[in-house]
Amino acid sequence: MSAAQAAAPTLVDPATISESFGSWQPRAACRAMGCEVFFAPENEPASARSRRERAAKLICAGCPVRQPCAVHALVNREAHGVWGGLSEDDRERLITHL
Repeated sequence: MSAAQAAAPTLVDPATISESFGSWQPRAACRAMGCEVFFAPENEPASARSRRERAAKLICAGCPVRQPCAVHALVNREAHGVWGGLSEDDRERLITHL
């Protein structure tokens, strides 16, 4: 491992990777909410998308299981929605740069 790799920040706590989907999902802040704030309707205008994603990310910011949710979305290449505070574009940028 190079010095640069060793110094690179860890994006996730490795312990959360082993946590199964079923074990964290019931504790998610979004669990009792409708999915409309986290998933785009068809033909959503860019300005509406930006507002919706900001609202979803605010909910995720206070969620006790934000990290395993984000890991789930990255590992499973979730194509749609805000997961763990990461939008579709956020996840694509992370995956592209890994």
